[in-house]
Amino acid sequence: MAFNVSFSNTIPFNDPKYRSIFIKISGDLMVESDDPNYLVPGSETTVKYVADMANYSIGRTLINMGPVSYKELSTKFGEFVNVIASDLKSRQITLVGASFDPVEPDEASKIRIKRQEETERLVNDPAAMAAKMQEAQAQATAAAQAAQAATSVTAQAAPVQAALVAAQAAAPASQAAPASSEPQLMKYCARCGTLASGSKFCTNCGSSLIKRS
Repeated sequence: MAFNVSFSNTIPFNDPKYRSIFIKISGDLMVESDDPNYLVPGSETTVKYVADMANYSIGRTLINMGPVSYKELSTKFGEFVNVIASDLKSRQITLVGASFDPVEPDEASKIRIKRQEETERLVNDPAAMAAKMQEAQAQATAAAQAAQAATSVTAQAAPVQAALVAAQAAAPASQAAPASSEPQLMKYCARCGTLASGSKFCTNCGSSLIKRS
């Protein structure tokens, strides 16, 4: 009984033009187990086993393939299939069919490839190179002018800020503390000598306990 196995692997690849990059090779295999009792068709263990074998076979094929651009790998799928079929057959798996997705670099490699291609385009096009340099110079000039303007504004604002800080520091010393509105009370009644209880009048004779200035 045939069953499907999907495989996918991102592996390092030495491209003749872009040097060390990472490429993703993925696809689907239709396989049959020659020994269903040992490798159960469609089981999780068997599917993982076949996928791992496919990735191993592809890696081994790339090593023995020699210098080839990643863009040309789609023409080499036949070699991948032959090696995968041979490796699987030696492990009691028969390859019935195979399909591959387009080979593509990973995201980091795509960015590096794009930058390299842009650099090569500029080198081969003097007019584009000159325009790029003018653009970079204009951006640098604008950034320098913005930095200079910010520095000037900061320098002009510094004396004002210093004056405000000085005024705030001096304000508490120059401002007199407000006079207390509460009257000063005597501790003992001046008439009968009774100890004051905190009220404005003596609790014994009723005399005023407010101190007179």
